[in-house]
Amino acid sequence: MFLVNRRRPLAAAFFIIASFVLYSHLSYHPFPLATPARQQEPLLPIPTQIWQINFDHPQYNELRPAIESWDHLNPQHSHTILTEATARDIVQKHYADDPKTLKTYLDLHSIILKSDYLRYLVLAAVGGVYSDLDTDAVKPIDKWIPAELADRGIRAIVGLESDKMDRPKPLPGLYMPVQFAQWTLACSARHPMMVGMVEAVTRGLHRLASSHGVPVHELEPVEALEVLTTTGPVRWSRMVFDYLSEVSGTEVTWKNLTRMRKSRVIGDVLVLPIAGFASGRGIMGSPSGVTEDTLMLHGFQGKWKVGFKND
Repeated sequence: MFLVNRRRPLAAAFFIIASFVLYSHLSYHPFPLATPARQQEPLLPIPTQIWQINFDHPQYNELRPAIESWDHLNPQHSHTILTEATARDIVQKHYADDPKTLKTYLDLHSIILKSDYLRYLVLAAVGGVYSDLDTDAVKPIDKWIPAELADRGIRAIVGLESDKMDRPKPLPGLYMPVQFAQWTLACSARHPMMVGMVEAVTRGLHRLASSHGVPVHELEPVEALEVLTTTGPVRWSRMVFDYLSEVSGTEVTWKNLTRMRKSRVIGDVLVLPIAGFASGRGIMGSPSGVTEDTLMLHGFQGKWKVGFKND
């Protein structure tokens, strides 16, 4: 009896510990910064800062009118064009306490991957609006949030890039039924969605390097899909859907956003219809020209897919 009585408390203790571990695992959320404790420190509004990246873009001079359109329409915004040198400085400044992320960025030589990674790193640390060099501003940034939604505490803005609508599958070159653009992004500093994206991309770059059997500094993607799913719009779209599901308390999928024609607020994110960031194509619900819902235009000057196996 003595042995039996001693084992019962041990068994009970084991059961309690195991239950706690299981509960902790099942209740884990991918966005720890969005917990109630974190929400006691509200995020500041999206800063009046525009970021662009110029890693020796071959058409930089030709793109000057597009670049200057951001200054013309947003005179109250600061506008920084990051070169490789200034990008290195800002990443070293803001990620000095995150050695893995800092080393990953500094080791990376692939311009395609590095440009994608940098936009997330800068927005996560400082916030503001990022837009590719081959984009034209159409409306002032302070008009991007509709007046009727201005009091909703918006701290991030995302826009649809594509929508398969009634097609059986996405158009060639697109890999999700509804995909979000990452040529233009906006958020507050330390926004959980962007912080989560930095963490996901850092992990993804190391996985991709490992799959190629090389260190990060030798990593060169050989397929367009490797870029799209590691640092590009497919990875970004997955992050956006995860975050929208997290903050809404219910799963948000492409079916919730397909054929969307008006901006919606989910949590602290303004989700723009396809016209917002992807006007001018005349497919997938995108207007063929500029409409009242067009906020910027993308020139699709990037030729990064040329030469890849699945370009």
